[in-house]
Amino acid sequence: MFDVERVRCDFPLLTQEVNGRPLVYLDNGATTQKPLRVVQAMEKVLWTDNANIHRGVHTLSRRSTEHYEAAKQSVRDFINAPLHEEIIFTSGATESLNLVANILCEGFFSEGDEIVVSELEHHSNLVSWQLAAKRYGQRVVKWPMREDGTLSLDDLRNVMTSRTRAVAVTQTSNTLGVVPDVEAVASVAHELGALVVLDGAQGVKHGRIDVQRMGCDFYAFSGHKIYGPTGIGVLWGRKSLLEKLPPWKGGGEMVGSVSFQGTTYADVPFRFEAGTMPYIQAVGLAAALDYYTSLDVDCVVQYERELLFAAYEGLKGIDG
Repeated sequence: MFDVERVRCDFPLLTQEVNGRPLVYLDNGATTQKPLRVVQAMEKVLWTDNANIHRGVHTLSRRSTEHYEAAKQSVRDFINAPLHEEIIFTSGATESLNLVANILCEGFFSEGDEIVVSELEHHSNLVSWQLAAKRYGQRVVKWPMREDGTLSLDDLRNVMTSRTRAVAVTQTSNTLGVVPDVEAVASVAHELGALVVLDGAQGVKHGRIDVQRMGCDFYAFSGHKIYGPTGIGVLWGRKSLLEKLPPWKGGGEMVGSVSFQGTTYADVPFRFEAGTMPYIQAVGLAAALDYYTSLDVDCVVQYERELLFAAYEGLKGIDG
């Protein structure tokens, strides 16, 4: 049984009253509140181990780097990624989707190629493709939703052509709550030779995540959508693809060697992590994933379904 009151106690913010009533927070689609253990995990590193990562041989730098890489391992375990080096940290799902759109359009697709984007997408998974496609000469094609807000695989097949190189789709719609059959989408896309980019920003906290089972080629999400801090996100991509792609941003630690005659780039994932990364937020994300897993994910999902059914039945009883 899911103990709601016990879970509420994990979130200090929920102890307050608003307008004389206990606070009930329903805006988790925008951002989630943070359990105490997430705040404490970040605080501990700031007080004891704070130093820049991958840039020093002194004790604090080594400890901080270990925390950062351990956080990547936590993400790998949580989404069941095959390899540690397939985990790229970003500032959030928006940067993750812009990153993958740009590196694919620049380094993998040709002029005139097409990217199919569903009509359900958040702006981050539409505008990013529009900008990259305009920059590098591709075309964005709409995969229309049906009148009931769902996506049809037949419609997907109808909009895909021999020039389709990728299908970008949400795991869970941020507006309608529609949950596409992403495994079936991946099967159709791969059958026709296209990659699958999955926006997991809204889906990551609603069940067990398994990128291998889902069949996508890239998966993006934000830490703050799953009880972690803002400023940290993830892009997972298949290593065999990432190794073929160019860096997106230049800066420290994404290089192999640098001279005015030319620059070589670091191996994945470091070539996609330019500059000082959000290493404290990475610790918070790892703590958030650990917290979510500790709740018994199956019980969480069942309780969400019960809430959804109660809300649906209640709304049906309202005239108008």
